[in-house]
Amino acid sequence: MNSRIGRKLLCAIIACIVLTVIAVSSVTFAMSSSHNDSIMAILSRTGMNILTTRVDSHISRLSDTLQYLEASGIYMYGNDEIQDAFEEKSETAGDFGAMFFADGTAYWQTENYNLADFDINNVPDEGYTGIILDSQSGLTLQAAKKIYKGGSLRSICVIGMRLDDCGWLDTIKSETDSEVTIFSGKTRFSTTIVDKDGKRAVGTDMAANVARTVIDDGRDYIGTADILGQKHYVYYKPLVDINGDVVGAYFSGVSSAESDALKTRMLVITIIVAVVVAGISLLAMSVVAIKMIIKPIKAAERLAKRMNQGVLAREYTDLKLGRDELGDFVRSLEDTTANLSAYVNDIKEVLSQMGTGDFTATPMVEYVGDFSEIKESFIKIKDALRGIIGNINQSSRDVMFGSTSIMDGSQALADGTTKQAAAIEQLSASINEITQKVHQSASNASKAGKISSNSSDKIRVQSGEINNMLAAMEEIKQKSDQIQNIIQAIDDIAFQTNILALNAAIEAAAAGASGKGFAVVADEVKNLAAKSAESARQTGELINATIEAVDKGTVIAQSTAETMKEVMELADSTNQYIGDITRSAAEQEEAIEQIKAGVEQISSVVLQNSATAQQTADSCSALSEQSTNLKTQIDKLKVE
Repeated sequence: MNSRIGRKLLCAIIACIVLTVIAVSSVTFAMSSSHNDSIMAILSRTGMNILTTRVDSHISRLSDTLQYLEASGIYMYGNDEIQDAFEEKSETAGDFGAMFFADGTAYWQTENYNLADFDINNVPDEGYTGIILDSQSGLTLQAAKKIYKGGSLRSICVIGMRLDDCGWLDTIKSETDSEVTIFSGKTRFSTTIVDKDGKRAVGTDMAANVARTVIDDGRDYIGTADILGQKHYVYYKPLVDINGDVVGAYFSGVSSAESDALKTRMLVITIIVAVVVAGISLLAMSVVAIKMIIKPIKAAERLAKRMNQGVLAREYTDLKLGRDELGDFVRSLEDTTANLSAYVNDIKEVLSQMGTGDFTATPMVEYVGDFSEIKESFIKIKDALRGIIGNINQSSRDVMFGSTSIMDGSQALADGTTKQAAAIEQLSASINEITQKVHQSASNASKAGKISSNSSDKIRVQSGEINNMLAAMEEIKQKSDQIQNIIQAIDDIAFQTNILALNAAIEAAAAGASGKGFAVVADEVKNLAAKSAESARQTGELINATIEAVDKGTVIAQSTAETMKEVMELADSTNQYIGDITRSAAEQEEAIEQIKAGVEQISSVVLQNSATAQQTADSCSALSEQSTNLKTQIDKLKVE
């Protein structure tokens, strides 16, 4: 394999296979180790559950045995009967028992009974059941109770099981394949673990870190530990006596020796299998790479070089390409060269036709993808040329028609200038007549200004008279107010006179006959006062009416004064407008004089334009001939 990409591909395949072998081996080993660790942990947990359950079962068994001895009344019989009943319920060689009289004398006990701390005085009436640490026998399971009959204490019975007997632990090991141990404090009290000499490891201590967790802190410990130089998956659990004190520990563990050997064998087998599979895969992939990858790549490289050299003719080879991505790639590359060749030939043909002046040529090949922009460019060029040539053609026609029109127009202009000269002479005469009329209008405007000025003076005088009338009416109003005050005084006098007449009448009535004449006078005075008051009232009403009329006249006079003021302002404005008209008329007269001079100049220019128009007509004739020649040349170009 002398291909560079082949060598790189082979190196990549080898690297992938090596990494795959390493990854598969690592993952397999890690998964097997994790799985094995999980199994070992489960086994140690299972051993612990069975160990604690078995201890609870023995405690329950001892309690049942004690109840049986009490219920059957065996404690009343001889030692042989008691011994037979005890052996019937016993299950382990470590079981023991004893019965005492109320004075503490033992009347029955087993041969292995050797409790040093048991005191009948410490046994409660309801008894106790649980784990007790004896100073002589060590850890024991005990069930003790006082037995009464007829209201009197007949016996104190204690049934127990020594935990230093390892037989029941061996049973657990055979059932679970787990090592189990009972610790008294930090020391192995009974165990299934044996050393290299085949002796039980009784009396050895647990690890310091485990002791701190289990014994000192009273917590479970789950993990791994080194026991007699061998790694174990362990589970430690505090052992509590009947007082709730931690006096030791339960232990369940599984040795890792067998699992380590199994993991080593599995790792070796995995590596061997992975290497063999990798070798076979490498061989197969090399063959496939040569057949399916290298050959198509070589063909693609050859096609790319031909394209780079500008050779686009299709090359037919007898290379058998597979129906895969590389085969499709080479076939696509061949199709690409063929399409490019067709595009180049089509572009060459279109440009050749355009070179001869035939702009009707269009691409005959269907351009796809980004190449479609080439076809669009040709169409845009064709459309642009069609528009340009069409515009030039139209412009040439327009120029030809325009030159003819200009020639005709110039001739008409020359004829028209003669007529314009005559019209201008007539216009000059009309302007002279207008000048006279404008002069007359200026004179009339001056006279109207004088009349307007006199009218304004008269209006000012009339406005002063109206102001005098307003002052007089204001004075009349003031005098009317004074008369009103006098009328009010007369009315008050009449009121007082009426009161005096009333008082006189009262006095005359009081005087009797001598006052009758005075009473008549008083009545007359009263009548006179009433008439005076009525006259004053009527006079006041007339004066009020007069004042109202004066007020209305004052309002009318003020309105008239305002109107006169507005009339005066209008007169001033009219006078100003007339002045403006007078000035405008003078300015118009001066402007018409200037127009008259301008008309004379126009007459001179019109004569000159007549000669120029004739020259323009001759030039337009030559331009029309050139436009005809241009249209003939443009008609040779094909755009349709």
